[in-house]
Amino acid sequence: MRRTRLHLKETESTNDVGGQWLKTAKADEILTVWTTHQTQGRGQRSNSWDQKPGLDLALTVAVKWPAQALPRDPVVLNKAVTAGIRDAIATLLNEAPAVRSVGIKWPNDILIQNTDQRWLKCAGILIENTWRGTVWDGTLIGVGVNVNSIYAGANRRCALGEFTSSPLTVKHTEARLSQHILHALETSSAPLSYESHLVGFGQPKRLTLQGLAGMGTVTGVNAHGALELEWTPEGGTTQFIAVDRSNALQWEWLWE
Repeated sequence: MRRTRLHLKETESTNDVGGQWLKTAKADEILTVWTTHQTQGRGQRSNSWDQKPGLDLALTVAVKWPAQALPRDPVVLNKAVTAGIRDAIATLLNEAPAVRSVGIKWPNDILIQNTDQRWLKCAGILIENTWRGTVWDGTLIGVGVNVNSIYAGANRRCALGEFTSSPLTVKHTEARLSQHILHALETSSAPLSYESHLVGFGQPKRLTLQGLAGMGTVTGVNAHGALELEWTPEGGTTQFIAVDRSNALQWEWLWE
């Protein structure tokens, strides 16, 4: 696929730039657009994504699929891209002694577990698809990464630079993420590593599901993109369920 790379000093939203590009792009083209100053970034469910100008990365990869492309599955693509971004961040932190693990919090946040075993969010992903009738026409992959902001003492957020012995440049971070995302676009199956890196995978944890407290064990993500849980509500019996809305689930144990 033909690729165009664009760096903007400032923009409201790299996803908006990518969305406008998709309207006129030719089939079999890719645009990567990034900035260190995004003024109106957004995440899942229209939540805002707050970043520090000049310190953090906002990246969008816009894909105009080939007209005769092989059939693709949006859920498989989501898994492949999310796993690729997780792997890119893990390689950037490969020798950081203060990092125990890099994980995926369903549906697509990237968290770092520090030596205190606390999980902290370093990146968020927003994947949007466009359709022409029933044809999957394009994809926007938006990524916000805290690279060099200072979040020391913050409960739920961190930046990659907090864990590295030498400074990370945003440009190098963008190049590494783009490399992994472009590789993920070429895959036809979800990597096996996706589920093994899910935060809470195979571990009974205290959760709240639709206001009801209980114990839940993440067992995977199904073909529809829903989180699969072995769920035991307080005072109830164990059942296997699928959760399709991320705001229906509260992960209290993550932030203790």
